Amino acid sequence: MGNVPTKLDQDGNPVETVNRPGYPTSGSMSSASGATSTTDQSPNRGTRTRRASSLVSTFLNSGNRYRSGSIQDPNAQGAASAYSSPHKRRSSKEKEAIKEQHARNILVRYDESVDGGFLAPYGSYGFDKLDYNADVVKSLIIQRRLAPFYTPLQDFDSSWSREELLKIVEGLPLHAAFNEHPEEFEDIPTGDLNKPNFDYLIDRNCTKKEYRRTHAKIFRARLHKKRIIWQETENEVFLEAKLDVRSGKVKNNYLPSEELKYDLYANGSECPICFLYIPGPLNYSTCCQQPICTECFVQIKRADPHFPHDEVDPTQPVKDDSEKDPNLLTTEPANCPYCATTEFTIIYTPPKDRKVGIQGIPPATYKSSVPQAGDDNQDKKSEDKPESKDINMSNAVSSDDIRPDWEAKLNKERQRLARRSANATAIHVSNQLVNPEYAVSGNQGSPTRRGSAQNSRATSNSGSRRSQRQGKSIEELENQMVQEAIRLSLKEEEQRKSSTDKK
Repeated sequence: MGNVPTKLDQDGNPVETVNRPGYPTSGSMSSASGATSTTDQSPNRGTRTRRASSLVSTFLNSGNRYRSGSIQDPNAQGAASAYSSPHKRRSSKEKEAIKEQHARNILVRYDESVDGGFLAPYGSYGFDKLDYNADVVKSLIIQRRLAPFYTPLQDFDSSWSREELLKIVEGLPLHAAFNEHPEEFEDIPTGDLNKPNFDYLIDRNCTKKEYRRTHAKIFRARLHKKRIIWQETENEVFLEAKLDVRSGKVKNNYLPSEELKYDLYANGSECPICFLYIPGPLNYSTCCQQPICTECFVQIKRADPHFPHDEVDPTQPVKDDSEKDPNLLTTEPANCPYCATTEFTIIYTPPKDRKVGIQGIPPATYKSSVPQAGDDNQDKKSEDKPESKDINMSNAVSSDDIRPDWEAKLNKERQRLARRSANATAIHVSNQLVNPEYAVSGNQGSPTRRGSAQNSRATSNSGSRRSQRQGKSIEELENQMVQEAIRLSLKEEEQRKSSTDKK
């Protein structure tokens, strides 16, 4: 590559080069590299270098105006404070705090129940797959638009007596057992979990990249241990409450009555996806009316942002993502896991005779309206399954509803690719400004090899034609830089206006 006049940080901003005593500056290095050229070209090279630095800085900073909150609009007083970009860069500490808060939000607590189920998942799937919006899901469960999370049974036998079933249900835990020593966290130190800072566990002599990687691993290992401690604390509270009720010391309205426990599990069914026995009623797909438990439903989500899957022409070179238009990035809605219908949604019909817990009667006071489930089991299940004509789509819930930030993530990925493309363009154009020969034969190999192979021809043709070509090339590149900066600025303005209108 040619000489790059500026270094770029991770945000695409130019970093000022520090001149150290005894070391050659970029200008002197440029002069040294061009010692074989004519004397009258040295000032021009220095001018081009300064001009390239200025243009690259302007070009890169134009895309950062709105991200930095500096909106140059005299008619928009207070806009900088009112406009809050959804793509605002958060510090690592802020991201870690958000993850810890999410881990706390999905803890199963026995006193947070709806119709015999809970507001947090049992733990049939890993923590990494529970990336839904916990507040939205809890709200939908409380509104009876989504079935609660239930503690499942591995198996169910219809021949079990009432006493046998109650004995099994009584021994169910709040949450599935954790793997306390997963392989991915083996030999990773965690330090004192009560201290928020754990940088002392990382080698100070490691590189910046290695530091970030180690920091992320330690944080995940610490969060895993914290989740175990937090959930075990809730389990202990649950067991102590049951022991107190058994001993007759107190009456706890949050613990379910025996009739509630029996009605829950005597009228359950198997989820076709996880094959666990779940108390009913379950959610049903609006397209094909197939049952699905809530813990399986929250796993279903849109595909990650990607470029359209076009047919690849084997005769053409494969384009890198940085060379593609970021606006072409797309993501499709989730498909039904049963019939593959697009825009998968579910509908939930809450039980009419079992409104207990939040916004209902205390679970301990529940009395069954049906003495024995027996023959009524199939009738109840058929009532829970909605008919196509009876489906009210206003109550339907999609995978996008529980992950409302999918569009912000898509735009964030587009902006990331746009910055990456802008950085590559800026470096490429700055090389052309500093070394015009880089632009003339850019498709004929690297500048180093090209310079050695064409040295004799370059010397013989260094007359007026080179000066004309260089002047024209610089002017064209300057226009290209200005046009690109204007395009990025207009694009940022459109995104800002669309975000403001949505609010």
